[in-house]
Amino acid sequence: MNIRRKNTVVFSAAVAIVLYASGQSSAQYMYRGNAAHNLNYNSAVKGFFDACAWKFDADAPVRSTAVVAGNSVYFGSSRGIFYCLEKNSGKIKWTFRPAGAINSSAAVDNGNVFFSDNRQTLFSLNALTGSLNWKTNLGKAKSYDWAFDYTYSSPAISKGHILIGSKDGNVYNVDERTGTITWRFKTNGIVRSSPAIDGNTVYVGDSEGDFFAINLHSGRQQWRFEMEGRSLQNEKFGFDRRAVIAAPIVAGDKVLFGGRDGFGYCLDKSTGKQVWRIDHEVSWIISAMTVKGNIMVTGTSDGHFVQAINLKTGKQLWKFHTVNVVWSSPIIDMDKVYVGSHEGMLYCLDLATGRKLSGYQTGGNIFGSPVINGQMLYIGSDDGFLYALKPGPFRVSPVSAPKYVFWDESVPSGSPGNDIRIRKYLHENGYAILNKEKLAERIGKTDSAANSVIVFATNYIPEELTKGGRNSVFREYLDHGGKIVVLGADPLILKYDAADKAVVIRNFLFADSVIGIKYGPNDLRSYKGNQPAFATKAGTEWGIKSFWAAPLSIDPKQADVVLGSDENGLASAWVKKFNPSPGSGFVQIWTGENDRDLNFIMRVAEYGLK
Repeated sequence: MNIRRKNTVVFSAAVAIVLYASGQSSAQYMYRGNAAHNLNYNSAVKGFFDACAWKFDADAPVRSTAVVAGNSVYFGSSRGIFYCLEKNSGKIKWTFRPAGAINSSAAVDNGNVFFSDNRQTLFSLNALTGSLNWKTNLGKAKSYDWAFDYTYSSPAISKGHILIGSKDGNVYNVDERTGTITWRFKTNGIVRSSPAIDGNTVYVGDSEGDFFAINLHSGRQQWRFEMEGRSLQNEKFGFDRRAVIAAPIVAGDKVLFGGRDGFGYCLDKSTGKQVWRIDHEVSWIISAMTVKGNIMVTGTSDGHFVQAINLKTGKQLWKFHTVNVVWSSPIIDMDKVYVGSHEGMLYCLDLATGRKLSGYQTGGNIFGSPVINGQMLYIGSDDGFLYALKPGPFRVSPVSAPKYVFWDESVPSGSPGNDIRIRKYLHENGYAILNKEKLAERIGKTDSAANSVIVFATNYIPEELTKGGRNSVFREYLDHGGKIVVLGADPLILKYDAADKAVVIRNFLFADSVIGIKYGPNDLRSYKGNQPAFATKAGTEWGIKSFWAAPLSIDPKQADVVLGSDENGLASAWVKKFNPSPGSGFVQIWTGENDRDLNFIMRVAEYGLK
């Protein structure tokens, strides 16, 4: 059923003129940038989008991908509110409340904005005022017990046609001006994939393992491709291995998409014949793919990685491991890839190598895709905020220095699980793992200590390394330009008690005998309380987090670089130098179980390295 206001055509045309006169662009803006889903960005930003310009509290998860048109940002929330914000400030211009939650992303064209809600309704609003032009019902939703990822079809617009999938099992072609249904194409399941349009062909997948090419004008099938998942029974696995959830992308003579069967497919767009496929070994590919030149990038689910593939051969170019699943769809901006993940991190990766360049931590899962407009990147999160990110102060260049993380499972952690999380994070970002034996071997090679770093995920220094105090191999490593980063209470005052199988206080005075740091009396007065502390200007330059709470602060005169000061002016995070090399020294910083973003550890560890 279509409900339409009178004189919609005349009204929309008038609004388009007003928008043009007011500086609002009448060009098309939609999910993945255009109808073929193959837009790449060229922001010309030096550095990375990793600093918050503003964030808007939607008071509900933001899983739809924002659309930026003119001076406005459009997006919906899971609470069922559709927002239009001023793109530079995040101030509300107008809101619209449909009946259902909004996880579909919007499209803007000819002065109007289009989106659907979870009650199967497609809306057309005036983009300037938010007033309703028309709304069209997209059928009765079928039951889909395998739903898990909360991705719903988003509209694509071409030649006055709005193409969108529905939970009633159809792909709809809706007239952009009137909301009238031109045709509907029946699939074998439900349609949560967002259609891509190239020329006169619509590409889309369904929940039963079929991928279709449909004529834009007639609604007739041009070809059908059966995925590996078409022959699989979900009940045998206990989860869905049939559906296409990802939006397809058209790249030259190819169309690409991933499936819940764990495969990524590259087909000839004219014939539907398979060119190649990638195997993620059951891990879902829900991310839409993105392509630049001969590089295709996508994310994956339980595999916890982002992957680049050679578009011509289907061979892997690189793989970057994340902490959690990647259902967000990546975008490419010049030579960088931006993609969100379920640990709430927006990653910035090098397109050529997959190396992590930077990132921004949100407070919740990221489902949507990032969007760049001018000097700003927009991304929603399950923490209820829409973030507008600007270029941050950090500049990262490739570091080829030897990087290590010490972790030994035989030593109990004071924060169970956090040491494992840190070890995993650093290892997946290029840090070799050292146990006690390998640590002793590495730290004993003083001739190659310069321009190397060891991060202590296990907060313990084996006693044999510190025997001799300032003549120990530990101190020699520092004297020769090595770098040690500790993430909790200085392990030089701790020892492992084999009888109790615990790390206990060793001696507050021992740190002085090794690195010349005086904490105070050999009792708990040296702890000085668990004090709030804040990053200094130097700490911000090094990339530490902005605040924390920790004991064991020292007189700032004892440190060569104060990275953070507590409220009493004592140094809480600091660097003690033993060699003039800028990347050397004993570094004290703090981390805890509540730190979702561990990127600051890498920033500190790699600061000053070549």
